[in-house]
Amino acid sequence: MDKLLQRSNGEINIELFDNSFKKFFQSGCCKILNPNNYNDNKELVLINTAGGITCNDNIEINATIHNSELSICTQAAEKIYSGIGDPAKVDININLNNSTLYWLPKELILFDNSKLRRNININLSNNSNLIFCETTIFGRKAMSEKIKNISFSDQWKIFTNSTIKHFEAINIKGSTIDNFKNNYTFENLSSLSTILIFGDIIHQLESELSKIIKNLENHYCELTKFDDKIVIRCLADDNYDLKKTLNFIMKNIISDKLPKSWDL
Repeated sequence: MDKLLQRSNGEINIELFDNSFKKFFQSGCCKILNPNNYNDNKELVLINTAGGITCNDNIEINATIHNSELSICTQAAEKIYSGIGDPAKVDININLNNSTLYWLPKELILFDNSKLRRNININLSNNSNLIFCETTIFGRKAMSEKIKNISFSDQWKIFTNSTIKHFEAINIKGSTIDNFKNNYTFENLSSLSTILIFGDIIHQLESELSKIIKNLENHYCELTKFDDKIVIRCLADDNYDLKKTLNFIMKNIISDKLPKSWDL
């Protein structure tokens, strides 16, 4: 007789106007902290009390932000564990209106035989800015973790005034050995980070970022600017090296905006 396995469900729904909350909803395994800080921007910390994500879990995050400046991070790395069943689902939908968002979650760590389907949708309108940083770890080398089989779908869509400006996806299913060995994909590197920057803020940061990237010791980090956006890609042999790179970049461009839990 098949048993019904316990699974986690969580939802966050917030609305922020003039740096003040008009809606603050949390349920299930999803919790929000709003720590005191001395910055002009509001700070939120997302917590998954389940301690990780596995098959058939469901997480939904919705945020509407008006005339505000906000940083969103996570309390800890989000671990995607192996499991039995369908892929876990994570859906994130954010709308910005005349606002600036620093999306700075800690790393997503994938374990062997894990299954995840994640969608991130962000819409910017009316003079909004976005600094978006996402990191994915395909097995921690310090823990001798190896990814041999996985189901991972990760799709990001960034809109400006409801017109799509950026779309990218990672879709890996089954054996990953060839993907990691390929010189045109990971070249045996396990840690990947992407920084996306949108809005007028790119004109303030472009020159400084170009200097920062040139000074990085890790040569697996490159910057490109096109179609009114900046894209930075970083690859590293392990999470520790990647964290040092991200720390160097972020502290040089938004040091006064980094959340307290940005601990690298």
